[in-house]
Amino acid sequence: MSGIVKNAEGETPRARFAAVHRTLRDRICLLAYPPGAALSETELAKKYGMSRTPIRRVLQMLEAEGLVETKPNVGSIVTRVDLKSLRDAFALRIRLSELLGDMSPVSDLNPVMAALDELLPECKALVDRPDVGALCAISHRLQDVLLGLSGNSEYRTVTDALYYKTIRAYYTILAELDWRMEAEAQVEEIHEILVSLQANDVRAVGLVRRNHIVRTLSRIMGFMVGDALHSGEAGAC
Repeated sequence: MSGIVKNAEGETPRARFAAVHRTLRDRICLLAYPPGAALSETELAKKYGMSRTPIRRVLQMLEAEGLVETKPNVGSIVTRVDLKSLRDAFALRIRLSELLGDMSPVSDLNPVMAALDELLPECKALVDRPDVGALCAISHRLQDVLLGLSGNSEYRTVTDALYYKTIRAYYTILAELDWRMEAEAQVEEIHEILVSLQANDVRAVGLVRRNHIVRTLSRIMGFMVGDALHSGEAGAC
């Protein structure tokens, strides 16, 4: 026996911790916990059947990822999207994506291609069927799949944290963008990544990812600037 204690569902404490972290991270990114929302250690511990100690560690991890902040006498609060911080995080994501092919790329690309083969038709089906949650789920799965292309654990950790820090801004406005264009953009990215992998070119995958991130940032900033100008004009009336 390994000596690892599992809970009633058969999960190890580490797996349970990781699952709760992913769940809270997704809920923050999908605005189930909007900016400014307070996250209670006591309530979360009760909700997920854990003690407050691992919940506190989850919140500390989310704080390190820039998704929550801890305030004295208040607790953990979901952070707001700051444009300067957003630009900085996107800039780093863009540069790191270019390095994908240099970060100990794996030799067996078949599992990644198989996963993308499953994602592509699911994404295509959303072009004419708007579903923000489904498209976000595909984006998350794509991120997980692409992390599998690098054998460098530090690269994966930093890249993943930046993804979730930046993608929240996109999810915030996704419902107000041109749905077909957004869904087709995701289809195009997955298709181009598959083509690159079929050519055994991981560096090309990084460039595809880079270009997609750049275009996504452009749409986010265009929307936010336009929205700010519109609000200013409305306030002047």
